[in-house]
Amino acid sequence: MTTIADIFDLPERVHQGDFVLRLSEGVERAERTLNDYVVTEQLAGCFDDALSLIGSAVATNTSKGAYLHGSFGSGKSHFMAVLTLLLRRNAAARSIPRLAGAVAKSNAWTTDRRFLVVPYHMIGATGMESAILGRYAEHVRAIHPEAPTPGFYQADRLFEDARSLRASMGDAAFFRTLNEKVRDGSGNGGGGWGALGSEWDAAGFEAALEAPPGDDERLRLVGDLIDAYFSAARTVDATNDERFVPLDEGLSVMSRHARDLGYDALILFLDELVLWLASHAADTAFVNREGQKVAKLVEAMQSDRPIPIVSFIARQRDLRELVGEHLPGAEQLGFVDVLNWWEARFDTITLEDRNLPEIVEHRVLRPKDAAAREELTAAFERTARVREEILSTLLTRDGDRKMFRQVSAIPAGPDVRCVRR
Repeated sequence: MTTIADIFDLPERVHQGDFVLRLSEGVERAERTLNDYVVTEQLAGCFDDALSLIGSAVATNTSKGAYLHGSFGSGKSHFMAVLTLLLRRNAAARSIPRLAGAVAKSNAWTTDRRFLVVPYHMIGATGMESAILGRYAEHVRAIHPEAPTPGFYQADRLFEDARSLRASMGDAAFFRTLNEKVRDGSGNGGGGWGALGSEWDAAGFEAALEAPPGDDERLRLVGDLIDAYFSAARTVDATNDERFVPLDEGLSVMSRHARDLGYDALILFLDELVLWLASHAADTAFVNREGQKVAKLVEAMQSDRPIPIVSFIARQRDLRELVGEHLPGAEQLGFVDVLNWWEARFDTITLEDRNLPEIVEHRVLRPKDAAAREELTAAFERTARVREEILSTLLTRDGDRKMFRQVSAIPAGPDVRCVRR
């Protein structure tokens, strides 16, 4: 008797996480990521929408945002990994036939431009500042160790400590240690920092202390002091948002910092942000406070963002479904107002469940050989003789014979592209 193992080329053992992709790993293992990825017609449209959103942000130098909506297992992280490879002009990604149209339209603005993609996992954070600003600092430190620390951190207390340290060490020792960090890090390391890498002296130090918030020299001093003397301040601490400047100011700093690293746009992939907010449903003050900050990703109170920030918020369900129905009347109305405040400011890109049969067909259910393929075809044809009520049960309410054929690993035609060598 023929068994499933005789027909399909299945792994000996499959674990729950085997088909889960982490964005950073997916980008670094580009060949494997593309080998596993299936571009359906619907997903091709999603890539076109995502690239068009980024292109519009670049053209107008305006921050944009979109929900990346899809059920668990719909491939949101995989989508972002392939999108990142497209932005990096990876030849294999850009040669996928079904992406030809989107790639052709993006050529005009991706050529000779650099995009910094920062992945986030929001679960466990206690505020948008520590989650978004702290994670950016951590990510950039890993890929650009030569770059100065961004000036995200509250400066006044830091400056007080620096003044005390300078008094106890004396100017000669204080500035020697501070400038050694500048020379070893951003100052002599190139990287396009220019005047921002100049050494500190008493006059420049005092001028930076007295400069207004947001001044480039003041922000540089914050970063250099942290690098040289107060490294503990840059540790990502999800329990202390007071260490960071307000989110709007921090996003402005982030934009300038990424620009000075040579990037033309920032792409933020915020995973589980909606679920994170929903996990605090009982704390309406928290949801209202942090929910209002989401709009700041695209609607800046401070206009000083020299490069645009494009945010993709991954979600499985609308937050109204997770939270709203559990709140009492007045609080629910207030919560809906918060949602409406940022809902209208984000596009929605939906990775539809109808993609899954085609993905399963090409990624999982692969016949071992021609004989196995013929046996499956014959078995599928025999389903035409099954009683209607049995066939309806097999297909379920939302399925049809084409979907049933796909999840039975029967080829649908040569035009379907699964990048596989």
